[in-house]
Amino acid sequence: MAKLSKKAQSNILFLITTIIWGMAFVAQCTVAGKIDLFLFLGARYFLGALSLVPVILIFTKKGQKTKNLLAGVVCGVVLFTASALQQYGINLSPNAGKAGFITGIYTVLVPIFYFLFFRKKTGINVCFGAVLAVLGLYVLSVQNGINSIEKADIIIFLGAIMWAIHIIAIDFFVKKANPIKLSFYQFLTCGVLGVLIAFCVTGVNVTEAVTGLSGILPSLLYVGVLSSGVAYTTQALGQKNADPTYSAIILSGEAVFAAIGGAIFGIDKMSLRSYVGCFIIFSGIILSQLNIKQKKN
Repeated sequence: MAKLSKKAQSNILFLITTIIWGMAFVAQCTVAGKIDLFLFLGARYFLGALSLVPVILIFTKKGQKTKNLLAGVVCGVVLFTASALQQYGINLSPNAGKAGFITGIYTVLVPIFYFLFFRKKTGINVCFGAVLAVLGLYVLSVQNGINSIEKADIIIFLGAIMWAIHIIAIDFFVKKANPIKLSFYQFLTCGVLGVLIAFCVTGVNVTEAVTGLSGILPSLLYVGVLSSGVAYTTQALGQKNADPTYSAIILSGEAVFAAIGGAIFGIDKMSLRSYVGCFIIFSGIILSQLNIKQKKN
């Protein structure tokens, strides 16, 4: 049997990551309305931090001096905000595929934000991709006039904006921080914020917490361990020998697997118009990720 090339191995690792992240939307839909939002996020990210401990021990070199704590706290606050908006939207309207495609628009927003705020040049394909994404969002969310837009869609889209900001924050801090330790501290920050808000603001007590968490244990383990620890590790390993263009395209398939998972588990009920909207959004995402080089005269 022929040995797979390093790039092929990277693409397989990215595909595994994409499947895990896509199916996480299904897990998030199954907990909607069953537990306090902030308690769920706190438990999810505490598990995520815990699952990264062995990864840190294995892949982090001793003696590395990097600025991880500050980076982790800043990125953690942004990540927590993005996650809270996404989960709140899902709680209002549990639809894995729809949430996945709307969230996926962050991949189009990242280069746009870089251009707007940092004057970093971007390709014409990003502009066309953004137009397609907006068109797809309109087709997906505006079913019967502007008044038919669901509150959930707006909130998840706001979450997509925060996901884009999170990517930019990670890109800024990762140059001076160990990426795995940075993730550990940002997950820990999210865990602390979630638990503090759950117990001090929304009024969850210990009995409610234990009962609620035990009732969603399979979904919690999935998003906490698989979606955070395992998927992050496969992504980090895949990046060693990855082609940036192909890896971005593969990872953007997260929304597709969210829709597949939603259909398999009977969570999603979408009209033909909604599927058309999803397809247009996905086309915009793919177009924005392509590395189109202009020919020199």
